[in-house]
Amino acid sequence: MTARRRGFTVIEIMITMALLMLLMTSVYQILSDTNRGREAIRDGLEGPKIEIAILDEIVRDLRFVYFRPGQFTSDGGFWGRNRTPNGKDGDRIDFLTCRRSRRAELEDTNQAQVNAPLVEVGYACRPNEKYPDLLELWRREDYFADDDPTDGGKYDLVYDRIRKFDLEFYAPPNNDERTSDEGLKEWDTKVTKKLPYAIVVKLEYDIRLPTGDRKGLGAPQGSVRRIILLTPSRSIPPEAAGGMAAMDSGMTATMGG
Repeated sequence: MTARRRGFTVIEIMITMALLMLLMTSVYQILSDTNRGREAIRDGLEGPKIEIAILDEIVRDLRFVYFRPGQFTSDGGFWGRNRTPNGKDGDRIDFLTCRRSRRAELEDTNQAQVNAPLVEVGYACRPNEKYPDLLELWRREDYFADDDPTDGGKYDLVYDRIRKFDLEFYAPPNNDERTSDEGLKEWDTKVTKKLPYAIVVKLEYDIRLPTGDRKGLGAPQGSVRRIILLTPSRSIPPEAAGGMAAMDSGMTATMGG
């Protein structure tokens, strides 16, 4: 007499499937946590690199910022503007610098243009076309200073995931009158006839672009606040300036925490 063959019952199959689903869920959770941990570590490493790259570029330009009253039309030359593109803090700043041109060496220009003693530089934000909650930070440069040094030139993208680029300007200390502790949202040398003493930069940014159909971005992935001090120094050597040897009232920028 042969033994009767017995199969799996429906209850046994359901229990087995439930155990398999529980095991798969646990494995998925472990992999997901591992990926999030790896992304957090990567973001922690990438954030300082982004901050340093952006702020270092700005400080390098401001290190030799230049202004001399009466030299340009209506004393123009340094203009910080309060701007809110798409309702976001995205200020703009334009000024003259004695830093060597970054663009002239890449273009078909002669040596006199490359070695121009003054270069127009600016930083401006515009909306990110793909992500309306983000801004793009652009650097403007014109390697010839004309009568309107806060306009013209060509633009290069600095970073495309900006949440906030907020600037505050502080007046130079004055022995005759008390200097306000509050920063100014705008600074125009046509009005002040002098450069600010310090600039506070508040920068918020994202490291990764949003994925899927997310409506809101949540908290920014990176944030930094820096103080750029502008202190007097000679910025254009007479032999380099030629007929502009009198331009010796430039400024040197140093970064503080």
